[in-house]
Amino acid sequence: MSSLPQVTTHPEAHEPRPLTADFASAQIAMFRGDAVGKIVQNAVSAQGADAISMDRDIINAIDESVSERLDTWGVTNQKHSGRCWEFAGLNVLRARMIHDLNLDDFAFSQNYIAFFDKLEKANHVLTLAIEMADQPDSAEDVRDLFKELGDGGFWTQFLDIVHKYGLVPVWAMPDTESSGNTDQMNRALTALLRRSIGRIRRAYRSTPIDLDDIRTSTMKEIWRILAIHLGTPPTSFVWQYRDKDKNFHSEGEMTPLDFARKYVPGDITDYVALTHDPREEHPEGRRYVIEHTPYMEGGTPYTHVTAPIEDLKRAAIASIREGEPVWFSCDVNQQFDRKSGIWDAHLHDYDALYGLSFQMSKADRMRLHHTAPTHAMVFTGVDLVDGKPRRWRVENSWGDEVGKKGFFTMNDSWFNEYVFQVIVAPRHLTEAQRRAAHEEPTLIPHWDALTSF
Repeated sequence: MSSLPQVTTHPEAHEPRPLTADFASAQIAMFRGDAVGKIVQNAVSAQGADAISMDRDIINAIDESVSERLDTWGVTNQKHSGRCWEFAGLNVLRARMIHDLNLDDFAFSQNYIAFFDKLEKANHVLTLAIEMADQPDSAEDVRDLFKELGDGGFWTQFLDIVHKYGLVPVWAMPDTESSGNTDQMNRALTALLRRSIGRIRRAYRSTPIDLDDIRTSTMKEIWRILAIHLGTPPTSFVWQYRDKDKNFHSEGEMTPLDFARKYVPGDITDYVALTHDPREEHPEGRRYVIEHTPYMEGGTPYTHVTAPIEDLKRAAIASIREGEPVWFSCDVNQQFDRKSGIWDAHLHDYDALYGLSFQMSKADRMRLHHTAPTHAMVFTGVDLVDGKPRRWRVENSWGDEVGKKGFFTMNDSWFNEYVFQVIVAPRHLTEAQRRAAHEEPTLIPHWDALTSF
C-alpha cells in the first residue's frame, strides 16, 4: 500500500496548528448531549435550513400592495443563464416603449444583446492577452485571462452594446436553448479562447507572427460558435404593431440601429450609477472606475459615484414617481424566500438556528467578500408611508412561477443591507453628486467585491 504524499511546509512562513483526534471525539460527545442541537439537526436534515429558520411573522406581515406602481406587463425569464443585467436593462427600456406606443405589452430580444456581449467580451480577452504577452504565466492578471467567459455584466456594458449594435423585437431573434442554458456554449467559447491565448503567448516568445492575426482569426471562430448556439443576428426587420386602441401602425423596414435610435431615450446615456459602499476606504461622494473595463474595446469604462443608502432610495423613488422603472444590483440570495418572492433583512434567523452569531456590518461583509452584487433587477414600485419607503416592488427575470407571477416584494430593511447600486438620471442626484460624476475616477481593483457582478 502506498503512503499518502508528504506535504512540504515552510516553517518560516507557516506554523502548523493541526487538529487532534481528541478534538473530534470531544465535539461528538458534546453534540450528543445537546438536546436542542439534536432537534434542530433532525429538522434541518428533513426540511433544510431555510425552511426552519424562516420568521413566519415577517412572511405574514407582508402583502404585495404598494402606493406607487408602474408595471402592467408580464415578467421575462432569463432561465439558466447569468443575463440578469441585460434583462433588467431591456426591462427599463421596455416600460418606456409600452408607454410611448400605447401597447399592451412588448419585449426586446434579450438573445440579440447576449450575442454581442459574448462577442465583445471575447475580443476584450484576446486584446488583453496580446497586451500581457510579455508577462510571466504566474502573473495574476495573466491567470485571470483563463477564467470562464461568463454571462455577467454591468449597466454601462448594456448601453455600449445598444449604442453599437442596436435593438430588435423579441420575435426577430428569440431565445434558443443555449441562450437560456449557457453552460455548453460558455465551455466551447472558453476552450477556444484558452487555446488562442496559448498561441498568442507562444508566438510572442518564438514565432515571427502578427499577434493580431491570431485575434482576428479567433474572433471569426467565436462568431461561428455564437451563431450555432444563439442564431444569426438579423440585419433588418419589418416593424409594425397594433396599439391598445386597436390602431395599426407600420414603420416599414428598419435596421437594429434605426430601431434603437428611434425608441431608446437619448438622455439615458447620461444616467449615473449611484452606489452604496459603506467601507471607510471608499469615501462617499467620490467617483470610482472598475479595473479592466470596459469589456467592449473602445467602449465606456464602468464608473459609479458612492452615496449614502438614503440617497439611493430617494433617487429611486423620484424615478418611479416620474414613471420610470429603476435598474439596480443586489446580493439576491441573502435573507430571501424564492417561492414567495420576499426579501427582508431578518427573514431567516440563522443565529437562533445554529445557536451562534453571524453578525457582521455591511462594510465588513464587503471587505470579507461575504456580500457582493450578484443579480440585477428593476424596481417598478414602492410603498410610501409618510413619504418614507416601507417596501419595494421588484420585477425579476426568473419567469412567472416564482413570487407573485414573477414580481417580488422587498422590505426596506433588505434594501439597506443588500442593495448596492441604482441607475438614475442626473436630475435625481444632489449637486455634489453630479459634480462627482464628472471627476477623475479612482481605480477599484478587479478583485474587489463590487466587481464580482
